Amino acid sequence: MVEDLERERIALEEVLIKNRWGLIPHCFLAAYDLGSIAKERPELIREETIFALENLLKTKGLHFSLYKGAAASLCLIAKNVKDSLFEKAISTLETILYTSNGSNPFVYRIVADELGDLPLSIFGPKVIEEKIGSIPDVCFKDILREAGIKEINHLRFIGRSLVGNIGSNRILVVKFACKGEHPQSLLNEIVWMEHLKDYSFPVRFDVPRAVKVKGTFVFRLEDIPIEAPQNINRHAVCFIANREYFTYPNDYRPEKRLTLEEFKEVMFRSAYLLGSLTSLGIVHSSIIKLFHNITEAGRREDQGVYDWCRMREGRLHSWLYACDYPNIGKTGLRDFQHFISFRGPSRGLYRHIGNQLLSLLLIVGSYFRNKDRGLVGFDKDGRPVDARHLFDKEALKGLIKGIFYKYYYGFIGEKPTGSLPFDLENLSSRMIEEMGIDRYMEEIFRVEDQNRMTDGEFKRFLKERGYPEDRIERVKKGARDITLYTGPHLGGFNQGVSLPELMEAIRGISSLCVLARYKKKMRHNENAGYC
Repeated sequence: MVEDLERERIALEEVLIKNRWGLIPHCFLAAYDLGSIAKERPELIREETIFALENLLKTKGLHFSLYKGAAASLCLIAKNVKDSLFEKAISTLETILYTSNGSNPFVYRIVADELGDLPLSIFGPKVIEEKIGSIPDVCFKDILREAGIKEINHLRFIGRSLVGNIGSNRILVVKFACKGEHPQSLLNEIVWMEHLKDYSFPVRFDVPRAVKVKGTFVFRLEDIPIEAPQNINRHAVCFIANREYFTYPNDYRPEKRLTLEEFKEVMFRSAYLLGSLTSLGIVHSSIIKLFHNITEAGRREDQGVYDWCRMREGRLHSWLYACDYPNIGKTGLRDFQHFISFRGPSRGLYRHIGNQLLSLLLIVGSYFRNKDRGLVGFDKDGRPVDARHLFDKEALKGLIKGIFYKYYYGFIGEKPTGSLPFDLENLSSRMIEEMGIDRYMEEIFRVEDQNRMTDGEFKRFLKERGYPEDRIERVKKGARDITLYTGPHLGGFNQGVSLPELMEAIRGISSLCVLARYKKKMRHNENAGYC
């Protein structure tokens, strides 16, 4: 049996080393079968096996399935062999990742995605998920009494949160559920506040202090003391936070804008915190809202959510506005209801890492655009606005590199030793080109989506997207597709993303994070065996 497998391995290696690509199915099976041998009898794997798979991945112009099989088999070898062969397999995958970017994008993406599937022993904490019992009715004075607050001033709404200053650089926040939202999501936020309050980090991360009112975290506020937004209901939770809790890194309001150095500090610290928490299995799943197509979300299986992990990524919807009010700020990470305890396969973690990094880099782009937020869309002659002069290329390059290093350090616990897995000069140039010119503003409001709405919802939808009010009453629902200008988007409607270089960078960084964590785990396990 062992002899048969060894003969099979030698024959399979010969097929790949001698470039016998004539029969694609045969080569495809050869690539995959070497992985099967590595899984079944890893002691039969040799350096020649790794060389044969490397040879395939370095050959241009082959079928997608061949590359897929070779990358999958190299990863299977890395999962099952030890010592020098493990190091050789890992080194080969790293080398291919670095050298294929730009020269063979199919190979680059396949190898990155396969690396993202390496098994990691990351399991989030078992956070006690409290269930909502009876929800008491309370008045605002009850909140102040239970929180020990004697004086509060400057009451205002920030989004759906009622905020008041309470002295000592602190604020009281009463956060309401939106209409149609179950109050359980508010309780989930409080549960994570309670869980994270005992964690410590070497950088600033202010976790708000939750307040119970009448013995429970969730309540119904009878008397909202000032005029409230129309999109909330009266279910709410309460917490005390630092006064900088609502200080956003990329605020477009001139009086709220951070200096470049302040912005760098917040972004680098946020990258570190996200990487560090993700390494513990505590994942912030929504730094900003990422959509491919928000209008058709109700009838799409993916609810319109953006998926950077696709082999051919679609356009990114309304990227600049998506960055408004991100869930990071001067106090650290925010909006704890989006935390999840990760206990799934590594591929899921790879996606989360990519989402976090993509969000951070989009926020970087928005910081420069927000120097002049009025410079958006089309000019008076109908031409796309050119805002490239708002970008500082050297600062952009430093931010991209710093975010990668800080995230990596938080996730791995070690500083990266290699170079970036993408061309930083080219990426920064392309980001300025695509984020600085508003070429893609259109969104098509399909008849099918119109007919899913009531007349009131239809009119409200158009109004929220800037459709001229004098035309809304004259538009007949379901008569025709309607063109809306909701950009800037990264890519045309129903087209691919216009900045694939950004997605390639996300792939490379995310896969290197998973790979480095896997190497660390395997070397630790090996050393532990000698204790």
